[in-house]
Amino acid sequence: MAEATNNQGRTLDRVFDVLECVTATHQPITLTEISRATGLHLATTQRVIGQLVRRDYLKATPQGYTLGPQVLPMSHSFVLQDRLALIAPSVLSPLTDHTSLTSSVFVRVADRRVLISRVEAPNPLSYQFPVGQVLGLFVGGGKVMLAHAEEEDRERLLAGYEPVQMANGRVQDLDALRADLEQIRETGFFLAESERSRDSLSTTAPIWTPDDTLLGTINLVANTGDMSKGDLEGHTSTLLQASRRITSQM
Repeated sequence: MAEATNNQGRTLDRVFDVLECVTATHQPITLTEISRATGLHLATTQRVIGQLVRRDYLKATPQGYTLGPQVLPMSHSFVLQDRLALIAPSVLSPLTDHTSLTSSVFVRVADRRVLISRVEAPNPLSYQFPVGQVLGLFVGGGKVMLAHAEEEDRERLLAGYEPVQMANGRVQDLDALRADLEQIRETGFFLAESERSRDSLSTTAPIWTPDDTLLGTINLVANTGDMSKGDLEGHTSTLLQASRRITSQM
């Protein structure tokens, strides 16, 4: 019985490994590439892909495999079922109306953050993000999630950290990153300038559940040509109020 349960668990892990591998790409990916990325034997990869294609979770194209149409109802159901996804638009819309800035809510998924709600400003940013956009935790607003992660989890992530060159040209080493994380825990927010994207400013705050568990982050983003760092920091109190409003509705 235990062996059968372990086998079922391994089968599920393989299915999720393949799905996550295809999700992480922005173009069709071949069988060989999936096998290499997941570490699964080629025959095992082919068998898992075949099952996913039959259930429409993957789609075969001449260039390789992509996600299939079955994932769309799942995404739609998430937006309808998840409490934070339901609440976020009603908080972000007045936040953007008040500040004239693009506002967003992110949640952590594994070792990344994912955009689940966004309201664009009247003056659009130089880049656009769709709901579902995946970003890292070491740059910009991702640091807020990292700062408030459990210590063991945070140290696990930092153990593999390599210096990153920001969009502004500055190289962020581990000491600089740790300094930012400490500042976030002290001030309750993080103001970033041209870190992930050149000519962009952002201020990000954590969102907490009523029992003080980190739920996600909320942020405001501006173009550097439209607003100074000081002006954006002036909106931080409004951002923190919006965060508390979400907490009160959870």
